[in-house]
Amino acid sequence: MTNSTRHTPTMTRRTFTGSLALASLAAPLSSIAREDFRRTLDLDNPHDNLTAMVKMRASLEPVDCPHWYFGTIYAVLPGKAPIPMVDYEGSEIDYYQKQPDGSYRAYSATVSFFRDTRTRKRLDTFENPVTGKTNVVRPNSISVKAHYIYSVDGAKRSDDTRPFSELPPLQAQTKWTESGPHIWLTMNRPYPAGLPMGEDQTGRGLLRELHDASTPKVYTTANPTYIAPWLSWMDMQGHPGHTVWAGPARKLDSVTEYPRELLDFMEQHYPQKLTAKPG
Repeated sequence: MTNSTRHTPTMTRRTFTGSLALASLAAPLSSIAREDFRRTLDLDNPHDNLTAMVKMRASLEPVDCPHWYFGTIYAVLPGKAPIPMVDYEGSEIDYYQKQPDGSYRAYSATVSFFRDTRTRKRLDTFENPVTGKTNVVRPNSISVKAHYIYSVDGAKRSDDTRPFSELPPLQAQTKWTESGPHIWLTMNRPYPAGLPMGEDQTGRGLLRELHDASTPKVYTTANPTYIAPWLSWMDMQGHPGHTVWAGPARKLDSVTEYPRELLDFMEQHYPQKLTAKPG
């Protein structure tokens, strides 16, 4: 029988702190993310639900809330797998203004530009994989003058002629999901009836920020999915199918936090889109 000696490594400060870090990663989430904050909002209360929604999507204060986003546009054709067409990157700035009746008017400024799905370089022309044509690419600047209205009675765009009595209350349009220290809000963008488009909007934030009464907004990340007709510059009007835009977004304090290329592009070509504050 052979005797063996086991060597015990010396515990240095570096290995000690590293061990702590590994232990914290291995620990159950429940032991790390204890609910050591006070819940100030009751999401089953219609008014608290509206407050929480505004904190997640923008800010309780009337300030610009920029969102940087990027992703891929897919072509969805009958009977075929989705085809990645172009990547996109852009800015959506939200500005929520509380009204005397407790509702909010929500204004937005949005512009996107497009990149090659492989090289990620900005596109001037596009070889359309569906039609085989070469298209001149144009940035997508949303120029709708209408704003959104959010109240406990519901959500709609200001050019939607339907009264709130014909729409579900906001409580029925919002879904909240919690996991550990995080909370998700899922809802659809309210479009007027008849428009051939839809957007599922899911945002994730920290419960601590949501319930912090001294904090007017939650620094959310989002994962919207936008379903819409072909972009006009694709020259596919009348072609069966539609597009799906899929990609993440992040709320920031200022447009100065945008990637430099995006900010330079907007300052040069779309300076009016650098604020959503109503004129």
